[in-house]
Amino acid sequence: MNAATIKFSFAAITIALFFISSAFSAEPTGYSADTESKYNDFTKFSEDKYSTIEDNLLIGVRSENTGLKISSAYFLGEMKSGKSLIPLLKLARNGVTEEERIIAGLSLYKIESNIGMHLLKGLSQSDESRRVRNIFSKIYKIYLSNNRSFVSN
Repeated sequence: MNAATIKFSFAAITIALFFISSAFSAEPTGYSADTESKYNDFTKFSEDKYSTIEDNLLIGVRSENTGLKISSAYFLGEMKSGKSLIPLLKLARNGVTEEERIIAGLSLYKIESNIGMHLLKGLSQSDESRRVRNIFSKIYKIYLSNNRSFVSN
């Protein structure tokens, strides 16, 4: 077999596999209304498991890995973790990337932290990034417009 025949055979096999896999692939089901509760419902865990998850996420927030830090901060907000208040305040103030600071601010809103909202108010005027200032300003305005009276944290 020469090189041209091998290339043609490889291309034919690749195309055939593509069409076969397309025929057997399932059609996407679309967005489900209960997707959020399915993936972000931490109430189904026992107290021990919940505490372990929370502790691991707190370790993740202190990590040097930016992706881990951001996703940990996000899930601490979803959990409404009271233990995460100080690490999230520090991350909102001193995060290296805009994304770290923004997710920390959003999580402070989600855990209903009055202290966090006052920090966001200040950072909405003093953060070095215009993008972060704008987002913190919007989060703070939502907090005010919803007449939120968060439980003291």
